[in-house]
Amino acid sequence: MGRKVIRGDISLHKIPFQFQSQYVWTIQLFIVLPNGIRKQLGMISEPTSIREPWNFAFNFDDEHTPDGVGHYGIRVEVLDGTVVVADADQSFSIAWHNDAPSFQQLVLEPQAI
Repeated sequence: MGRKVIRGDISLHKIPFQFQSQYVWTIQLFIVLPNGIRKQLGMISEPTSIREPWNFAFNFDDEHTPDGVGHYGIRVEVLDGTVVVADADQSFSIAWHNDAPSFQQLVLEPQAI
């Protein structure tokens, strides 16, 4: 138990359009309990220009997470106001090895153009 790190990168290779300066991106990290309930562990959100490589990292203390975590999930959204223009969603299990970080790769998919 202790500090855990989940790092990752997000590929834009499937996006057929240029991101606009008014877009806001969010990345959410959550755990999924065996009963299906999601609990958010962290969120990053800010307006920015998005270019590859697009990297992120979450640092959290797993002593504050409930026992019996089914798996983890990451949800990425790129928003134009309230419209999702691109997103990625990934669920995964982690076999933690001491303090070694977990690395996840996501691919943004276009939604609304």
